Amino acid sequence: MHAATVYWIETTEEEIHFIDAIVSAYDGVANVRRDYRVRNGRMYFKVYVGPGLEDEFEDLIERLRGRAKIGDVVKDENAADAAAPG
Repeated sequence: MHAATVYWIETTEEEIHFIDAIVSAYDGVANVRRDYRVRNGRMYFKVYVGPGLEDEFEDLIERLRGRAKIGDVVKDENAADAAAPG
């Protein structure tokens, strides 16, 4: 079984709802969570991306940048809990 990849997206609470709605339309690509971290005053939300779908997810996020306030998108290379998105 392959583990999901964890990404952290810098955005706002308001924008994460819009991002979630769009990402959900792409069945099986990613699972946007309401889990977040604050780093240097910026809010980052957790996203689980299905195995082998990282490129598709990254392309989707790039297209969304024109419509949503998205800052940094960071791939979490050290995510220990990536095997079980909820």
